[in-house]
Amino acid sequence: MTSRRTIAVASSVAGLFLLAMPVVAAAQECVGKKPKGGRWVTSAELYRQRARSNPRDRLKLWQQAANVLEEGFEKQPDNPKNYALAGEAYAELDRYEDADAAFTTAEEMWSCYAAAIDTMRYQAWTKAWNRGVRYGQAGELEKATPYYQDAWTVYKGLPQPMLQLALYYSGQSATAETDEVRQEAETKAIEAYTNVLNLISVGAPRLSEAQRQEYGRAAAFNLAQILAFEERYEEAIEAYDVYLELDPGNVDAMSNVAVVMVRGASQAADQGEALEDGPEKEAIMAKSDSLRTAARGIYAELLAREDLEAEEYHNIGLGLDRIEMHAEAAVAYRKALELEPYRIKSLEQLARMYFKGEQHDSLAAVSQLLVQRYPLSMDNLALLANAYRELEQFEDALAVLEQREALGAELTDLDLESEEGVYTVSGFIYNMKLEPDTELLIQFDFYDDAGEVVASETATVVAPPQESQARFSISTESSALISGFTYRPADSTQPQAGS
Repeated sequence: MTSRRTIAVASSVAGLFLLAMPVVAAAQECVGKKPKGGRWVTSAELYRQRARSNPRDRLKLWQQAANVLEEGFEKQPDNPKNYALAGEAYAELDRYEDADAAFTTAEEMWSCYAAAIDTMRYQAWTKAWNRGVRYGQAGELEKATPYYQDAWTVYKGLPQPMLQLALYYSGQSATAETDEVRQEAETKAIEAYTNVLNLISVGAPRLSEAQRQEYGRAAAFNLAQILAFEERYEEAIEAYDVYLELDPGNVDAMSNVAVVMVRGASQAADQGEALEDGPEKEAIMAKSDSLRTAARGIYAELLAREDLEAEEYHNIGLGLDRIEMHAEAAVAYRKALELEPYRIKSLEQLARMYFKGEQHDSLAAVSQLLVQRYPLSMDNLALLANAYRELEQFEDALAVLEQREALGAELTDLDLESEEGVYTVSGFIYNMKLEPDTELLIQFDFYDDAGEVVASETATVVAPPQESQARFSISTESSALISGFTYRPADSTQPQAGS
């Protein structure tokens, strides 16, 4: 099992023109320079009023307001109102860094400006955010990103711009043509997701509790994915821990963090092996053991659950196999098969667990099923022959090996996918001995979760040149849910449901 690289998008981030109630500050004792009037403030307020009522000359009038207030910085440097009004003017002129600096100065000079400055910052944020959203809705993501950055620059009380930037940079990293470009994009994405989590951790009062949960989960999960991809496993584990605090028991996150723990354990073990014996090596190897123990605990917790889907149990089995808990992995695959009896991948993995665990009786039973259901497979026949040999059933083992030697071609890497009621089996035919272009008629039977045949289709599979493979696929439509399949040469006996 590998950590998923898909991005979990917070559904209410993109495409919204958010309106929030002003933040009301608690009563407090004011500290600093009290705001006052003056001709610079008076002139700026006049320009401000005219700018709001005269759209045609709006930018010109806001610039005049900014000019007179900048003069006020020099002539009346102890008046925080000059800076508060300047911040508003700068934001209207799209000078968001200047606006941020002016708002900060105003609040530092007069502590009771906090609520008013928060509102002005939020208004500036809304202007930049909505511009970014418009470009985002039009699919012009590169044009949207400067506005998202502007929104965050002027107001760090809402995480949506950082989420959008993080998603954009994650996408850039996935399509980067060079490691340098990918690394730069991932660094920016990590920074953006971290900003979101830092904000969520301190409250973000303009967000509802549902929004805090949603945005926090999206940021934590995606941050963990990137960190794991970068092999920064300890940091990835911390990010998954944050996610699981927000969404306890989430199967994807638990499975992924267990994978990351195993990888981190292997990384630490490799580092430890390179060191000379001593305290440093002992500490690193102890950390490796601790991570493996933690992973085992998570898998045990997942395996004990009875509310999972077949795919989830299958993935748990993959993780348990990775840490060599083969008996427990076999339990996971059996649980998957209880829910979907004809899952080829789970049946194949179950046989491999019995092989690794030297459970020869169980291996023989499962391998017989594999050969019956998927007869054109060198691996399935080899597993069955091995089981018979270990059980000292030598004649049966020889018969299976002869059957394996007689195969002219095999079907490999079979997989079942579905889309809108269309179910497709795809895989490869590998030609060992057949004449090129030999046509094989193969009947595929499709099963539901109860093990009943709900559809059958015959495929003509053409052999490629010898010692090469070719892809093939066959599809069927079904209103019933299909979760598995078997195949056989078209002229052989019809299998019975549940066989």
